[in-house]
Amino acid sequence: RVERRLWPIFGLAFAFDRRIDLDAAFGRSAVDRSALVLEIGCGSGEALCSLAASHPDADFVGVDWFRGGLAAAMQGLDEAGAAANARLVRADAATLLRDGLEARCALDEVLVFFPDPWRGSEGRRIVRPEVVQSLSPLMQDGGRLHLATDVEGYADEARAVLASCCDAEARWEEVACDCCLPRPSTKYERDGIAAGRGVNDVCWRFVRGSVVRGCGD
Repeated sequence: RVERRLWPIFGLAFAFDRRIDLDAAFGRSAVDRSALVLEIGCGSGEALCSLAASHPDADFVGVDWFRGGLAAAMQGLDEAGAAANARLVRADAATLLRDGLEARCALDEVLVFFPDPWRGSEGRRIVRPEVVQSLSPLMQDGGRLHLATDVEGYADEARAVLASCCDAEARWEEVACDCCLPRPSTKYERDGIAAGRGVNDVCWRFVRGSVVRGCGD
């Protein structure tokens, strides 16, 4: 089976009594890589595989709950030759952010591409205040969050959530998405376009303190 063969290569074990040390998982720290990137809801890994293969100097972590998607992601990463710089975690993303990662992980970029809209249960959407509050301590100063959605109103709702999570100590500033890694096209995007839905990309920069930065800082 794919899982049996590839999980020892790409899989990271998540347990409530043991947080994941991403530096140890990749065998290198921030000084040795260009970026540490987390994709929330990586699904079958279409975006993750493309990014990991085209940015071997960066490290990528994908989190998802569904085993079938993770199995496809592992196979794709293996075929892309990304064993050195890509890892996967089977977990609920909100729980992972709250309880699963070492606080010093210092994420440079977080990707949320076409998340489940939870129609009728909007309070379960991944971009919600308690999740952002768990994410903030894990971010590198100047780190980016990139949301892509084809759900009407989701982007504006996310803007309101990020604005509500700002204070004198830290804040999220909306920035142009050319500050972020180029987003690969995925099946979710193609299906949305085929159905006549528009795609919104919204990006933010996480800033500690009161310094305002430009895109390249």
